[in-house]
Amino acid sequence: MDDAPLPELRADLRLSRSAPDTDGAPMWTLFDPMRGLYFHLHLSGLRIIRLWRQCSTLGELVLRAKAEGAALDDGDVEGLVRFAEANHLVVVQGHEGRQRLASAMEQVRVSTGSWLLHHYLFFRIPLVRPDRHLEGLLPLARLLVSRTAKFLLLFLAMLGCYFIVRQWSDFVGTLVRFLSWEGIFWYALALVIVKSAHELGHALVAKHYGCRVPTMGVAFLVMFPMLYTDATDTWRLEKDHDRLRVAMAGVMTELTIAVLATVCWGLLPDGALRQAAFFLATTSLITSLLVNLSPFMRFDGYHALSDLWGIRNLQPRAFAITRWWLRERLFGFGEPPTEAFTRRRRHLLVVYSVLTWLYRFFLFLGIALLVYHFAFKVLGIILFAVEIFWFILRPIMNEIREVSRRRISLNMRTIITIMSACLILGILFLPWQGRVSLPAVLEADAHVVLFPPESAQLKKMPVSQDEHVSVGQIVYELEQPEINVNLQQARRRIQAIKARLARRAGSADDLAQQGVLRTQMAELEAQISGLESRARALVIRAPMAGRVDMPDVLHEGQWLDSRTRLADLVSQHSLRVNAFVREQDLERIRVGSSARFIPDDGNHDSVDLTVRSIDNVGAERLAYPGLASRYGGPLPVEERRREDQDGLRLEDGIYRVSLVPDSDASVRDWQVYGKVSVEGPAESLAGAIFRHAASVLIRESGF
Repeated sequence: MDDAPLPELRADLRLSRSAPDTDGAPMWTLFDPMRGLYFHLHLSGLRIIRLWRQCSTLGELVLRAKAEGAALDDGDVEGLVRFAEANHLVVVQGHEGRQRLASAMEQVRVSTGSWLLHHYLFFRIPLVRPDRHLEGLLPLARLLVSRTAKFLLLFLAMLGCYFIVRQWSDFVGTLVRFLSWEGIFWYALALVIVKSAHELGHALVAKHYGCRVPTMGVAFLVMFPMLYTDATDTWRLEKDHDRLRVAMAGVMTELTIAVLATVCWGLLPDGALRQAAFFLATTSLITSLLVNLSPFMRFDGYHALSDLWGIRNLQPRAFAITRWWLRERLFGFGEPPTEAFTRRRRHLLVVYSVLTWLYRFFLFLGIALLVYHFAFKVLGIILFAVEIFWFILRPIMNEIREVSRRRISLNMRTIITIMSACLILGILFLPWQGRVSLPAVLEADAHVVLFPPESAQLKKMPVSQDEHVSVGQIVYELEQPEINVNLQQARRRIQAIKARLARRAGSADDLAQQGVLRTQMAELEAQISGLESRARALVIRAPMAGRVDMPDVLHEGQWLDSRTRLADLVSQHSLRVNAFVREQDLERIRVGSSARFIPDDGNHDSVDLTVRSIDNVGAERLAYPGLASRYGGPLPVEERRREDQDGLRLEDGIYRVSLVPDSDASVRDWQVYGKVSVEGPAESLAGAIFRHAASVLIRESGF
């Protein structure tokens, strides 16, 4: 290898000093202008690059480097040469070189389908080349970030906060009011304006530090468009603090827009301009705080954290050290860490990696569900499977493959790992779950609501709250003064008619009107009978035996109308329970199985039950609003603006289960929400997951 010819470095490569490494070691940047790529070099790599053009063979390069005091061997130089050839940093010479380049190009060339598979999540379209236009905007940009402008912006920020606090209800009400299709359109327009200013902020600050901004354009994240700025040239900046300013320039621009728009919103009268200011303010705040500042995706927050910690390529290096940390904790291989970080810095990177993995797991899972629901069904299923495999299962499989290549020794860490794995497998595959939990309602089989027969005054309350009454027992005594007055008048008139009939022999007129008097007396007797019937109805009696539940607001002497709820009469010895089971759990419920009702409120006792019947057809409507998903319950109902007269409409796959108490039981309220735990065949957790997945697959397999 000492006599092997040294390939010629390309003449257009640029070498510049860079910010020091995490441990303080000096570093340099090698820039490839053809592809816009940057490569970081330590001192040893710098010495090799500087001596490269002065040597013709590998051996000569090693000797020259050692003569200058570099601690290098043939392997270091050969590795750097191979790295340069693999990244096309050398001049292609001869037939062999052209063949190697053609082979490399063939390897990176992919089919259209493969490209779409790997890039439909994220790809870029450059639109403009702004570099030569940014110089003209720099004087104005520097004026906007002057000391005077910063103090003015701070004052306006405090003023904007004052306006929001003073008009908080108006601010929140406006935000809720514009959550509509029309509001979404205006928010989208505001987002375009804010993001354009955001990317311009990145470009101007990068240009201020002498960096080149080759392109600006639009990027698509899961087909959602967003603007981007190519600020790759900032890698050659020597100070991490300068790169941090470039990374935070977009967020600071958005926050500036939010401050100015908030002040305008607080000062302007109602109208189109005030609404426009509101859209700009809320859009800037939401995108800055929730999206750009997140350090878990490669947005501004990630680059800012990388520069703040002084760690280039933060995520790959953090993931590598975390994989090493996990292998050592699980199997104790005794391998050295991938990088020599301090103990505190290493733990910090491990925590960051774990949080990033969790964030990405739920993000990619959400993206997969989003793609499934918004694409047509066949494409949605394919893309969902690709998402789950490529971003969740594939990294796990790669790590398992990497661990399997190593020799696992039987040490304490390995023993603990094996025991933990066995415990987890046992929890997953051993059948230990034997009960099925169902949402349910316990209610009295007989329940009566008492109302006044007509408007009346409450005269007497013979019973008290929670008192048990028998059939026919008086619960309330009401009175209607008009009835008493009419009774007295009718009875006096009857007495007068009877007196005239008794002396009709001595009076020619009474004798002549005898028939009329008898007719009037019959009418009065019928009137008295009706009044007496109304008076008896005002004495409210219990139509059945049970417990009385009375409102606290009632008192003697109070006037009541016919719509006033007097009391609920609840049967104490006849109960029933209606539970609801999903289709995937239907096979685990059997008629005659033991069950137990557990109330949600904690004020009632549990009740032992037996399954009496299971409906053969899924329930269409739900008569218990407390169980509906629309009101926070567990049962999914169709989203409709108005309820049907006979209940909420359930989604498919919900069956009603009727249960009865094993013994006499009482209930204080006529209806109690809770859960029913039913005895069923034992099932493993993995079996339950598979059964649920199979039911979803069968349900979604129909096209």
